[in-house]
Amino acid sequence: MKCECGKRPLDIVMSHILKIMIEDEIVPERATLRRNSPVPLSGFYYSSLNPQFIGEKTLILLHPDFTEDVASRLINEVPEVKCVLKGSPQSTVGQLDRNSQISHFEILEGDDTQINVMRTLLGDKVVLLKRQSRHHIEVAMTTEEKLLRLHNYINNNDVKKGVAVDAMCGLGALGIYLAKLGFEKVIFNDVNPEMIEALKYNLEINGITDGYEIFNEAFEDLEVENADLCVIDAFPGVDVDEIVKKAEEIADNVVVI
Repeated sequence: MKCECGKRPLDIVMSHILKIMIEDEIVPERATLRRNSPVPLSGFYYSSLNPQFIGEKTLILLHPDFTEDVASRLINEVPEVKCVLKGSPQSTVGQLDRNSQISHFEILEGDDTQINVMRTLLGDKVVLLKRQSRHHIEVAMTTEEKLLRLHNYINNNDVKKGVAVDAMCGLGALGIYLAKLGFEKVIFNDVNPEMIEALKYNLEINGITDGYEIFNEAFEDLEVENADLCVIDAFPGVDVDEIVKKAEEIADNVVVI
């Protein structure tokens, strides 16, 4: 059931995956695509472009009940699958705050590398390389919306393009955007050391070579004074009241994304 381009439609690929999961008793015999499919994550996202026909080695699958045996079958029998992860999509990977441990999804088989490409209003793109087992699931379209909100805030307020703080920078999308927008210095900070290593690579592939500093601290412990802008992009559900209070003490403008 391939298109003339040689690729299979997404629903056919997911049906093949679900068939293997049924045979290996990961899901019930009467499982449905809507209720029982694993989360399919593309190895490459370009903005809001969601492919309907899937190429080989492009899908990263996530499910809490995957086993090593079913992962091996999925990799070997479904050509579109590049990686199989064990974990719940409701879980947050990474590090929530300074009191939390770093959490990962388990890689059972394959390569979890993912590339996200975001369009911007600058006529330039922001490119992020991530490890889906270690980094929070956020598709390119969601990140792109955050970049748009940040751009609109700066355009609609009197923000000096001096020093900006990306307080919980993660992979660095917001801070990279601020650097491309023309801020004199961007301070990148994240409590998770794994994010800092990913950030350094993303700065390189986006052509950001100077005009920044990197810190690996909880934002509450970060020593910064007299910033023009502080951007806060916390994990969903995290209480940011104290974080915002500190941001307002050190920056003339505070944006919670």
